[in-house]
Amino acid sequence: MPSRKISKEEEKATAELSKERLNRITKTHRHAMRTNARVLKYGAKSFVRNTWLSIAAIAIMAVTLIVLSATLIATHAMGTVVNKIEQQVDMSIYLDQGTTDEQISKIVSRMTQLESVVEVTSTSPSEANKAAIEKILARSKDLTAKEKETYRQNLLDAPNKLPWTLNVKLVNLDNTQELEDFVNNDEDLKELLDKNNAPSYASERRDTIDKIAGTMNRVELIGLAAGGVFALIAILVVFNTIRMAIFNRKEEIYMMRLVGASRWFIVGPFVVEASIYGIIAAVIAGVIAYAGTFALQPQFGTTLDPTVEIMRNFWYLALCALLVAGILIGVISSLLATRKYLKQK
Repeated sequence: MPSRKISKEEEKATAELSKERLNRITKTHRHAMRTNARVLKYGAKSFVRNTWLSIAAIAIMAVTLIVLSATLIATHAMGTVVNKIEQQVDMSIYLDQGTTDEQISKIVSRMTQLESVVEVTSTSPSEANKAAIEKILARSKDLTAKEKETYRQNLLDAPNKLPWTLNVKLVNLDNTQELEDFVNNDEDLKELLDKNNAPSYASERRDTIDKIAGTMNRVELIGLAAGGVFALIAILVVFNTIRMAIFNRKEEIYMMRLVGASRWFIVGPFVVEASIYGIIAAVIAGVIAYAGTFALQPQFGTTLDPTVEIMRNFWYLALCALLVAGILIGVISSLLATRKYLKQK
């Protein structure tokens, strides 16, 4: 009997202890929720209270995000142009007119096996001649249809002096060494090379690619530099805005510290206020970036199509990136401002 009585008492004490712990945990969670709710409330009030300072901070943050967005869009569009041109560029290897289809087939088969080669196509002398004639006729805009047909027939009847052409597309246009070694060392191919036309490992389009790539790098560097400068300006503006808000509430902050308010309860409203700046600036920057890109799309033809497609399909990622960037600028600025103030006090 005594052991049973002790067991009940222990069980009762354990139950009361568990209940007390549960109440303590519940109160702690409720207190944390109330604290966070008040922090959000005070942050929103401070945002409304400092209207003109808030507008200035939002404006500079929006400009920063717009510059960064424009840089990314321009860089991607230029990258699309480079990729398109690269797909059209090929290396040309010229073979004698007397080369047979069987010889061409064997050379193409061996050349395709090279790791740096994507595709090899061959153009016969007759096909090359017809293509050349069509280019000539396309430039002769003053000729009538009948005159063009006569001119075409005369050119077709003329002796064909064009060689076989192997058009080689490479994985990387900067890596032609493997192809050059193959052309220079393959005995069967060396005997068939046209003596009057040396292999072409570069082209006018290659120069265009280099120019566009150089421009793209410069635009990216300039855009990132400008974005960095505006980001620093935005941080300074938000920093000063928060400092002004702290100054206006210094008596209130002093009283909160006297009654033992937590650091988060004091700092939190300013972080929330600066985060609101970033959120609004991100939305404004996103609207302007999307509107500007869609408005420019018809003028640039297919150049902006891949970029616009990505922006349409992944708009939520773009918005999240802008929100993160905007909030990050606001949080950094507010923490710097409040940290400096609390340190001084």
